[in-house]
Amino acid sequence: MANRFKNNLIYFAAKNIFRLINLLPRRLALFIGESLGLTAYLCVRKERRRALTNLDRAYGAEISFRRKKEIARSGFITFGRSIMEAMRLQRHYQSQIAPQIEVVGEEHFRRAYDRGKGIVGITAHIGNFELLAAYIAQSGYKCGAIGRELYDKRIDDILIANRSAMGLVNVRTDDSPMTIIRLLKSGHAIGFLIDTDSFRVSGELTDFFGRPAKTPIGPTQLGLMSGAAFIPIFCLSFPGGKYRIVCGEELVPESRERSRENVYRITSQMTKVIENLIREYPEQWIWMHNRWHTRPEKDDKKFLTSMGLKV
Repeated sequence: MANRFKNNLIYFAAKNIFRLINLLPRRLALFIGESLGLTAYLCVRKERRRALTNLDRAYGAEISFRRKKEIARSGFITFGRSIMEAMRLQRHYQSQIAPQIEVVGEEHFRRAYDRGKGIVGITAHIGNFELLAAYIAQSGYKCGAIGRELYDKRIDDILIANRSAMGLVNVRTDDSPMTIIRLLKSGHAIGFLIDTDSFRVSGELTDFFGRPAKTPIGPTQLGLMSGAAFIPIFCLSFPGGKYRIVCGEELVPESRERSRENVYRITSQMTKVIENLIREYPEQWIWMHNRWHTRPEKDDKKFLTSMGLKV
């Protein structure tokens, strides 16, 4: 009974907050998002300390502690702003958001898309990743978004309805891999966030800022199985509600073989692209995530060492 009451309370609160945010002027909504992000940085000690610890692991003595604090604080602010904008996509995308988007390198995406074999979009929790999928779908490309099912089906239904309204095909994380393969083979672009350490998916330890970090290998395997192109694509977020979609050059595998070694090489290449972008825009990544949580198992050390990873 208590859980049911709590879930009802969260649902009705979320529903009304969603409505309220969409009634506010855009500038005010973004300001609220940034303020909430700053408040979280100042008040949520555990995540703030984790962000600073991760920045120290990544950069060491390359940058000062003061600079690390600036990056961590900006990361929280960017995340708050992005959440607020994501809540406004369905109602305000065409009139308020789309005019603020600059696109760089779309020719790489278009060239791969026109081959009709699908695109494995390699992306990360940087900038506004929710807006990225909406932009692709609203630009006329067939696009799917992978979302984890939430504990409350009513809230989940709201999110799915929003994605569908933006022209996205919703794919649940527990759907069969064949669902994704069919979408790719029918020419869809599917985005994969591969910059988090999750126990829910299989992965390999790849080099990330000079340290082993567990990286999902499912997107690589699905791309190899379907014949899809691998395209790095990101959505950077800037103060004032400006955005830049960055499409990188296609990552072309030397082989479509699905051996562990080949999957590892391709996944490592993807990780390096993400690291390079984070180095360029460190204020936009989620440093509060425990990226280096997984440690190498004894049985894996030989393989990882053979692939050039220091473990």
